[in-house]
Formats: sequence, C-alpha cells, structure tokens
Amino acid sequence: MKRIKDGVELYSRKNSEEYLFGTLKKVIRIHTQERKFIALELLAGKSLSVILSSSHVDSEIVLEMIQELETNQLINSIHSSLKVSPRFISKIDTRVSRNVKNFADASLLQLQRRSVPELHQTNWIEGVKDSGVEVLSARQNYLIELSGRNRVASILYSLLLLSGLTQTRFTSNSRGPALTIGDLDMGVATLRPSEFGKSFKNHCETIRKDLSLFPLEREHIYEDNHDQKCVDQTSSTDLRVHCGDVEPEKISQWMSTHQNFLHIPSPRADTAQIGPLVIPGNSPCVRCATLFFNDHNGIEETLEISGHNLRDYPQIAAHFVASMAAAHIVGYIDGLTTGVQKAELVGNVITIDYQF
Repeated sequence: MKRIKDGVELYSRKNSEEYLFGTLKKVIRIHTQERKFIALELLAGKSLSVILSSSHVDSEIVLEMIQELETNQLINSIHSSLKVSPRFISKIDTRVSRNVKNFADASLLQLQRRSVPELHQTNWIEGVKDSGVEVLSARQNYLIELSGRNRVASILYSLLLLSGLTQTRFTSNSRGPALTIGDLDMGVATLRPSEFGKSFKNHCETIRKDLSLFPLEREHIYEDNHDQKCVDQTSSTDLRVHCGDVEPEKISQWMSTHQNFLHIPSPRADTAQIGPLVIPGNSPCVRCATLFFNDHNGIEETLEISGHNLRDYPQIAAHFVASMAAAHIVGYIDGLTTGVQKAELVGNVITIDYQF
C-alpha cells in the first residue's frame, strides 16, 4: 500500500502557479491543477487505489506522479509493524511464550505511542520504504558497550536506550575505581542527589526497563562475576564506546581483536571531540587521526604537564556532545541494518566548540 511519507508538505510559490511538493530537502514540482489535486489527496491519507478510482484524475498522470515521488523517496510502499524481539525477553522458550502473551498487548501499545518521534527520523533514512519500522525494530538486536566515567557517558547511556538500542550496557570496569555515584554525576541524566554514594552500574541496570524504548522484563538480566546485573552475556559486542582518556593498550587490544569502537576523548579547554569511529582494517585508527591533526597543525608532540586533573564537560556541553555522539552511533547502527553506511560516520573526528 503506497502512502505519502509523514512530513511531506505542499508549498505554493510567490508570483507563480507552480507548487512544490516534498520537504525542505527534496521536492517535486507541480504545474497543473490535476497534479495539485493528487497531491492534496495523498496528504489527506488517501491510498493509491482510492485516488485511481476517482473520476477527477487521469490514471497515467497519477502513476507518473507516484513514480516521481518514489524516485525522490517521498512515498512509502511497504506496510510493516514494530516487533519486539523475544530474544531479549527471555532465553527460555516456554517463558518467552508466557511473557509475550501476558504483557505484549499493553507493552506494544505503549511502544507504538513512544516510537512515533523515532519513526519520524527512521522514515527518512535513505532507501526506507516502510515508514522506518524495520530499521527501528532492528536497533534492539545490536549490543553497545560503554565505558568511561564522565557526564557524556551517563547521558549517552540514557539516549541510546531511549532510541531503541535496548542492548546498551556499561562494562563491568567501565568507570575504573570510581564505582559509586559522586558529585559530578549529580543532575546528569537520571542521577539525583538521593543516588549519591550508590553503585553506578547497579543504578543503570535498575533503570534499564524504565528507559528502554522496547519493552523488557527484569528477568532478562543476569549476574556477572562481579555480582553486577547486566544484559545477555552471550551476545557479541557490535560497537564499543569509550568516553574520556583511554590507555593505548586498550586500543591495541580492540584493533587486534577487530572490535569496532568509537572514542570520545576528554575535553580540552573549551573544545570537545567525537571520534573517530574505527573499523579495524577498514578505516583510519585513533593514532591516524592524531597524526593527521598534528601534521595539519605543525605539532610534533603533546606534552601532558598535569595528568591528574579530572576533565569533565559543563552540563550544557555534556548534553550537546552526548546527543551528537548518540546520533553518530545510531546512524552507524542503522547503516548496518540498511547496508548503506554513510562514509562521514567512520574514521572522522567531529570538533565542537563550547563558545557558540
């Protein structure tokens, strides 16, 4: 069933009988009243079959206009529904059947309401013809592992869960020796003063069900060797994300094991960076990006005078950087689903100036 994509509009032009039909990014031109009528019918939610049955239009003109809309990816031609993957409800088949039966209806109704804004974005991904449903549903199948103890890491965790990446988790040693919630965590994402001194990782696992776009039952979590509750330990990691300074040995390990990763380094002065996202063997690595930066700026070496200062982001910058990083990660994951990866997402470094 072919229907116009949500967000398409009809624009009249000044001093002209011509109309533009589309979005702020791409449009088709309409020169006749008949085509304008077809456009208005599509905007009213009419299906192709209903429009073709109208006596006011020529079927050849309708089909020609539909073809033009399809070429410009302004129309959906496939109908599909959001699906909740049973894999992340329970590993046991009998429990999967019981769980899905008991809570699927209410959960799916809530999912349909919560996912509308997300579908507004996935609907416009290159090549999507089903309102973005398949791409959004697929996000729950990818495992993202976070590490780092700064504000961006905490906000990023929430954003990824809320965007449908249900399998986002912190590694068991993600914050190094800072295992508890401290002063710099206050007011970040879901962290409140009442959580001060509590286990950071336990808090994150506790709020997983509340934040996750896709419905989950608490039974799907497990206890790891450190008595920490985590998601499915049998899954392989699709992307590791480290926020803050990282040891060269860790990067070497990821490179040698062909582990895809994104580095979000600690801020320097009033400047933040995101990237590079590294695919070992296929994209520039962190060292490549550093060498390019140094060569471009005539720098031989960066001398660390004081390595003991904890560099974190001001609140506004932390939320902005985390949002940019989340968009970067989600774009990469969606590219794995569609098979069309944006070149600018891999191997590049985004530099952000706090002083707008």
